[in-house]
Amino acid sequence: MCGSTLAGRGRGSRERRGRVTVGSGPDVLVPLGYDVLTFLVATVAVVPICKQLRVSPILGFLGAGFVLQQFGLFREFQEIEKLSELGVLFLLFEMGLELSSDRLKALAKYAFGLGTLQMVLTTLFFCACALPAGNGVVTHFLEAVAGAPHSLVAIRTTDEAVVIGAALSLSSSAFVLQLLTERGELPTRYGAATLGILLLQDIAVVPLLVLLPLVEQNGGLNAISSGGGTVLAQVAPEAAKSLLGLGVIVLIGRYLVRYIFAVVASARSNEAFVALCLLAVTGTSFATQSLGFSDTLGAFLAGVLLAETQFRTQIEADLRPIRGILLGLFFVSTGRSIDVELLIQYFPVAMGLLAGLLGIKFAVIASTGPLVGLTRAESVRTGLLLSQGGEFAFVLLSLATNLKILPENLDTLLTSVLVLSLALTPALADVGRWAYDEINRKEEAERLKRGGDAIDVEANGKADVQAATEGTSIPPIVLVGFGHVGQVVQNMATTQLSSLQQHPVIAFDTNPVRVQAAKDLGYNVVFGDGSRPDVLRAAGIDDPAAIVVCRSEIEADNVPAVARLRNAFPATILIARASTLRDLVRLREAGADEAVSMTSEGAMDMGECVLRMVHEANMTEVAYLRNAIKTSMISQAQEAFGGEARLEAQERRPWEKGGDKKKMLDIGTTRVEPPPTAVNGPAGAAGTPAAGRSAIVFDRRNPDQLLTGAAKAAAEARMATKERAEGQRSETETRYRGRKEKNPELGSLDEDLEAF
Repeated sequence: MCGSTLAGRGRGSRERRGRVTVGSGPDVLVPLGYDVLTFLVATVAVVPICKQLRVSPILGFLGAGFVLQQFGLFREFQEIEKLSELGVLFLLFEMGLELSSDRLKALAKYAFGLGTLQMVLTTLFFCACALPAGNGVVTHFLEAVAGAPHSLVAIRTTDEAVVIGAALSLSSSAFVLQLLTERGELPTRYGAATLGILLLQDIAVVPLLVLLPLVEQNGGLNAISSGGGTVLAQVAPEAAKSLLGLGVIVLIGRYLVRYIFAVVASARSNEAFVALCLLAVTGTSFATQSLGFSDTLGAFLAGVLLAETQFRTQIEADLRPIRGILLGLFFVSTGRSIDVELLIQYFPVAMGLLAGLLGIKFAVIASTGPLVGLTRAESVRTGLLLSQGGEFAFVLLSLATNLKILPENLDTLLTSVLVLSLALTPALADVGRWAYDEINRKEEAERLKRGGDAIDVEANGKADVQAATEGTSIPPIVLVGFGHVGQVVQNMATTQLSSLQQHPVIAFDTNPVRVQAAKDLGYNVVFGDGSRPDVLRAAGIDDPAAIVVCRSEIEADNVPAVARLRNAFPATILIARASTLRDLVRLREAGADEAVSMTSEGAMDMGECVLRMVHEANMTEVAYLRNAIKTSMISQAQEAFGGEARLEAQERRPWEKGGDKKKMLDIGTTRVEPPPTAVNGPAGAAGTPAAGRSAIVFDRRNPDQLLTGAAKAAAEARMATKERAEGQRSETETRYRGRKEKNPELGSLDEDLEAF
């Protein structure tokens, strides 16, 4: 009986397990799974559509979230929102990966200078508009103009005004950094300023979130102003513990984490490496959060700690798809939070708040930017790019609502306004680019109209220019920027070759330390902005033989510089440095005779090493193939970005119109002079494809990469050369056999060749 009971229990257990196993499929999809499936379907639809329309996918995800919410397709969105927050963590982690210690030092001026000014002034401005409580300027304005009810827009306490001001002073790291990355504008000076401000804001969120609950527990700001010593006494020990814990995390990350990454990387397991990357992000975020800091600070810190390691590139490549999906989920959840009914009910109020938010933040950043060295155009562009609200504002407003500082209806209205401002970010970025170009154009026109600014001749080195050109009527070569690239160009341009006409070389740079160091080494370097025609003329250069713009985009935008130099010196050879193929196309359209992409040229140098060292290609073959690939990349980049180069764009287009989806380069029919063959004969005759027919596909999504690469084309070129050589030998052997029949005393062909 006992045995039968056990058997029955066993059968019952097996049946129950069987039923659970069968039913586990649908159970997994409820409720989170269906929402994830909905999001994945939306992603598959949104991204291609946005690419076709040439709009940012961010806007598409926002719209998708709004539409999906209206149709009620999300079931349990709270879990999705928690998952989407990981997207912001991975974004800040990737941002940290891009920041080496040198880069952080370079950003300090923008972060602690411009960023602090922006946070403090914007918060004070919003507070001044909202106070005194119940009788502020904003309250009266919205009641009079927008017909807002007093109960909705009246500020009740000083705490409420400070929280709203601090929340509205924050901008969106997720939206702005995604846009800058998509458009390749992060390395520019305004990109660095934008990143510095966002970095300071992310750091400032930490004390705001930590201090707000403590302040409210002790009666608010009014109570603290009368007796704040007790609050400070409570906060100081906790702050010291948190900072000590943060220091421990930094030490662990600097030494232990690097060792762990080295051990896992040596195992050559992709799965283990990706798992360790995920652990680094989430683990550091959890550690900082447990110390009272934000989890985003932990993610950013993890990226910074790994930025100096040799694993940075692989980590970034492995996590980028994960980051993209989770960040898309974050944007969908943001679009879903728009309260349509409330916006319709209080539409004039919402529009007034939106205009005030964008206007005040833009005015503060645009006016303070020149204080840290930004030009007026760069300040305006940065101000427009950062005038929207931020994702951390949602967190701060939500915390204030939970602490009963902020009424719930005002929190909902402000959240909807912030979402609308986020949706306007791509448009604001486009307006910023237009304003940037217009301001630069007008300033240059005004300078030319005045005949040039009054320039200190001694400071700009007119005597140096005259000394360099003394005794010669040959026009000089002008270098704009004298960093590493400028120094290499200068050394090559001044090489003493008897066959070359020796042009004097004059370099201009705006870094006084670099100028003095170069002068001490004997270089002809002048302090000044060589991209300004009035500076060149003030230095005595009226007709340069060539102008080479060597400075990087982090120092200044080279496109408007090329445009004004071309306008001032229409007959001068103009060569410019580009960081990407997109910049290369823009520089050519602005008037550059030649633009050189640092990344593309470096990639072709590596490809040349492969051809010479592995395939044993001769220099003629290498030069031919390199020229063909370079022409292909430039021309296809022009097509991808909807622009044409200024000089003979149609003449240099090497592809054949083979289809709408991709453009093909046929090396055998490209208008590039084929290399002279090593042997004479039919195989090397004119009109014969020198390298076979090799198709190279250009990927529009990543224009800096040639998907099939030089390797395939190089292999085919090498094979074609080998076939020609074999054909030549076959013909030679045939002729040799004919001669041997007439003279049997001849040896074999190989013996004769060896003797020869």
